[in-house]
Amino acid sequence: MTLQALADHLAPVLDRARYHAEGDPAGIWIASPRPVRRVGLRLEAGPPPYDWADGLDAVLIHRPFGLWPARLPAGVGVLAVHRALDDRLAPGPSLALAAALGLDAEAEPLRRDGRSVGLVGRLRPASGAEVTARIVAELGGVEDAVGPEPARVEAVALVGAMTDALVREAASRGAGVYLTGQLRKPGVAAAEQAGVRVLAVGQDRAEAWGLRHLGALIRERWPETEIDASALPQVGAPPDGPSCDAPPPAEASGGA
Repeated sequence: MTLQALADHLAPVLDRARYHAEGDPAGIWIASPRPVRRVGLRLEAGPPPYDWADGLDAVLIHRPFGLWPARLPAGVGVLAVHRALDDRLAPGPSLALAAALGLDAEAEPLRRDGRSVGLVGRLRPASGAEVTARIVAELGGVEDAVGPEPARVEAVALVGAMTDALVREAASRGAGVYLTGQLRKPGVAAAEQAGVRVLAVGQDRAEAWGLRHLGALIRERWPETEIDASALPQVGAPPDGPSCDAPPPAEASGGA
């Protein structure tokens, strides 16, 4: 398998043409003719030397900016997925994440300034604790939570932002749980008032899920390919932030 074949296989999932037209990476960042047998998944490169790239044929990276090509081992190719991952494979209007959580997404998205930033998905009625456990099992943990835990949940909102208006709209559409990446202060009071449980999994966990999903698509197409996800936050690892029952951090900023 070549780097180009890998990029072409992921192109429809990432809507590559759209993001390339907008000047954002969603494909090959550093080309290589080497056959690809082992792919590493990374959120970012970090500072050189890039010892983590030893033994890899290609790297699938979320934030490639600052990566020094000359410091990579010779022949290692790089695929970069930036906004495409944030928009399509993290909490937000992600049909893939909705399916993984057992949600049936409604046709009408949640919008902010006219742009789709989330969805509401229906599920078989479950307790708030059961829904939280499902999210933790899929994404690896919850860093912060606000709002009351519902006794019964029939819909979950996946949203890539947290504003007063978005939280209230999700509640008006029946969402008992609001899943996002990070808590934002404007939405905290709305969650308490609307009776919505907000779960923030953390930016790294949210983005790592998207990379793992892409890795799974590669393995599905080329089962012999080895996917190295050891650099990502590990699913099942102890949370590195407050527990899901902790109050929101006082320094949470507005906007998203």
